[in-house]
Amino acid sequence: MKRLLLLLVISTLASCGGTKKVTNKATTEDIATARLIENYYANSFDFTTLVARTRVRYEDRKTRQTVTVNIRIEKDKKIWMSASILGITGAKALITPEKVSFYEKINRRYFEGDFSFLSQYFGVQMNFEQLQRLLIGQTVYNLRDGEYQVDQVDGLYKLTPKKQLDLLNLFFYMEPQDFLIKKQQVTQPQDHLSLDVNYAEHQLVKGKPFPKNIGIQVLENTDPTNIDIEYRSVEVDVPVRFPFSIPSGYKKIALDEF
Repeated sequence: MKRLLLLLVISTLASCGGTKKVTNKATTEDIATARLIENYYANSFDFTTLVARTRVRYEDRKTRQTVTVNIRIEKDKKIWMSASILGITGAKALITPEKVSFYEKINRRYFEGDFSFLSQYFGVQMNFEQLQRLLIGQTVYNLRDGEYQVDQVDGLYKLTPKKQLDLLNLFFYMEPQDFLIKKQQVTQPQDHLSLDVNYAEHQLVKGKPFPKNIGIQVLENTDPTNIDIEYRSVEVDVPVRFPFSIPSGYKKIALDEF
């Protein structure tokens, strides 16, 4: 259970810093791309608070597990998760822009650390904003901060940075009708690591598209980890609480104990 909650956090592992800007004279293609990006943001989901109930299926070569995960978000401030099996809470997490905390009841252990510690341990960068974006179906990187080439692939617009990062390659696939992100891909060729995030189906929440399913695959060499998130209910802009306190008597664990 602890590992599942952690993987929900680190599934943003490749959503690191942005593309490097290139100063070029605007072309017709650049203008069309800019309009495409603005249409995407015009139709993007926005909220102040969010409360969701999800079913999460996790699978790797050794483990297969399905749990209920309740998610609460206060935009740009807090992400709270509580995972349970058969109605019994097994783990909780509270994530802020500065800190990641969680505990699991089975082994009576807890962890507290900032994103820099997680980034150092897993060898990739991550932050709060990118996790929040992934969970609500937005690009993990702000498309307004870079310049992109657009191609049509299998009926979708494929947005590729004109200049990729030194270690990472980013790809975003957008639906042309509603300008929804259907797929995000990040590859780290040097380390044989890739992250694929697929949004197979959307639903309307307060008149805006919101993911109904999120499929996440982390591939390291040929070793896959799959996380499927199904949103069973979603409420936005409602009063929300974030009950979280590490129980007394729990053992603090270090990153090298995972």
